[in-house]
This record gives sequence, C-alpha cells and structure tokens, in this order.
Amino acid sequence: MKSEAILIYGVYESVLKEILNVQKELPDHVMYLQPYKSSPIKHLRDEEPTSENPYKLFLTITNDLNNVHYTAEIIGWDNKTLISEEKKKVLMRLLYTLQPEEGGLYNASRSDDGESINLLHIRRLIKLKKPFKISTLVKTKDNNPVKEGRTSSGGWAYVKPITS
Repeated sequence: MKSEAILIYGVYESVLKEILNVQKELPDHVMYLQPYKSSPIKHLRDEEPTSENPYKLFLTITNDLNNVHYTAEIIGWDNKTLISEEKKKVLMRLLYTLQPEEGGLYNASRSDDGESINLLHIRRLIKLKKPFKISTLVKTKDNNPVKEGRTSSGGWAYVKPITS
C-alpha cells in the first residue's frame, strides 16, 4: 500500500452500489470511477498505482460530503484522452455491462474545456458500517485535518492512509 491515500468528494452512491454489487462477490474484479475534473490526479499520474502497490481511496457521497462512506483500493489510472480506440471499445463494453449508471466513458467535467480525464481502476470497495468524519483524515501537504463544510461535490485531497 502506498504511503499516501486519496479522498474524493461526492461520488454518486448509485455508481458505488453498482460497483459493490460486483465486488461484494468478486472483490478483486476491477471496476472504474471517473471523477468530474479536467485536471489529472497528479499523484496517480506521477506515481501510478498497481495491484501490488495500490493507493487507499476514501469516498464521500453526493448527499453527505463531510463523512467517508466507502473505501477502496486504486490499482490503476488512465488519462482518458490518451486511451487507444481498441482499449476504449473494451472499456465501453465493460462499463455499459457492469456499470450502466456511468454511461460509458465520458467527458463530463464542470470545467470550461468539458474534459473528464481521470479513469480510476478500483478494487475491494467496501461500504462502511459506520461512516466517519472527513476531519479524521490528515492532509499530506500540511499535516492538517481535512476541513468539513464542503457544499459541492468534486475534487480530491491527498491524505495519510488509515485503516478503516
């Protein structure tokens, strides 16, 4: 496990439930998340995760941005603008079959350029029995707790991993 984790704010719970439907029976089956941002998650781009050395992932949901409801492991990352046509076709089949809520690969960021470039490969998604406050997590850049009070989904923070 990497020495850093990632917190993503405001994932649609319907998307997470689709992933969980597969991964509760097949926890190592790779599924996908597509955060709504045009900028890359730089630490994933620069130090790409693998199944042998994953990033811990903490997820809040759209209707509760101040509590972590799910955890997973990130074992891969793609810049969607650089994926080959052949790989896109395979990913589209997988997404439409196993994650229809995702609607395939998309460019749906709220940015002016309309790009959503991050494709996260995740495994071992778990819904926590008891969600915990995001302020429990400590940011790696300044060693301060993550602030509560977010009012909109989107974005991420680099945090210290904890066991949940």
